Amino acid sequence: MLKPQWCLDRAKRMRHLIVPSADTQYWLDTIKSNGWIESGVGILSLDDGMKAIPLNKTAPEENDSFWQNLPFIELAREDKSAKHWTDLLDRELYHSLEDHWPRAYEIIGDVLIVKLEEEVYAHRKTIAEAMLEQIPNVRIVCADNGVEGEFRVRNLSPILSRDGRNETLTTIRENGQQILIDPTKSYFSSRLSTERQGNSVAAKQLSTLVGREITVCDPYAGVGPSMAGLLNNHEMIDSVLVGDLNPQAVELLTQNIEHYLARGDSRINATILCQDARLWKDDPKFIGEVDFLLANLPHETVNHLTDLLPLMRKGTLTLIRGWAIIDRGAESSVQDGLESILLNNGATNLELTCQEIKGFSATKIFVRIESWQTFV
Repeated sequence: MLKPQWCLDRAKRMRHLIVPSADTQYWLDTIKSNGWIESGVGILSLDDGMKAIPLNKTAPEENDSFWQNLPFIELAREDKSAKHWTDLLDRELYHSLEDHWPRAYEIIGDVLIVKLEEEVYAHRKTIAEAMLEQIPNVRIVCADNGVEGEFRVRNLSPILSRDGRNETLTTIRENGQQILIDPTKSYFSSRLSTERQGNSVAAKQLSTLVGREITVCDPYAGVGPSMAGLLNNHEMIDSVLVGDLNPQAVELLTQNIEHYLARGDSRINATILCQDARLWKDDPKFIGEVDFLLANLPHETVNHLTDLLPLMRKGTLTLIRGWAIIDRGAESSVQDGLESILLNNGATNLELTCQEIKGFSATKIFVRIESWQTFV
């Protein structure tokens, strides 16, 4: 239930057109196109399933034939926009469950994903209504039921859609590229955007140091967000070897890579695989071809590294950059273990760091691994 805003302090009285819910969009578009909408306040949901659209002083009088005999009501409303979606909730309802309303959410493209506690799940539609009213760029609100399956994709339950479509396929813009994403088909986190920008900076540095275009390998690419920034700087890339074990992710990855190359440099050679990356070393054409390896399978990065190292080019400076989830306080021991793996596989002139990026849980942290070396 949205709060009865005529009860709010610091309110002003204004006319509202009362329309059936099914006709709301038509009348809203019509009123906006004529410049009659009152700014700073939203549409009000009434108890009888009707909607109240706020009008400014330039709108015609109630008896004008334009309104087709629809009713009006005068209500006192706040003269400023709500600062947060919870401000749109009924105050009694809000305070009765104050400790349980969601404090955070994630927006991917036009999809809003929110975790709901059991205590407020019955009010999920009210929550979604408030979020859609407060956040105009969101098309659909989905409940996050956690990750599931071998590929750790999100189990999302659509709650409410602005346009009636429950699909979660969407696009975002990151690092100068448009990326096609479906969070129910492939893992994606918008919170790692800064880390992906760091990949582009590191690739440019490596290309400059070796004095040529480089080959980049992303064996856990998902839908390819890391490639977005890298291929946007196509003058430093000669070829890419990318893939994922998840076939639905690879389908979107292929579309995204094709889009990146069409906007950039179609001369770049792109190889896309749907295969366990630990098997790539068994194909002779991939051995010793990679200058820059992205090792981004956080729960398994360290365990998979030995199988990925045969892909690295020998006799020249190379770079490995990735993320891992490790126990808190274990940075030194993890770094020592990585150093041992790299040295045992022929790394020389090794410069290795293992740096905390953010917390992951009470006992785990998210770290960035970066290793510069020359393999012999």
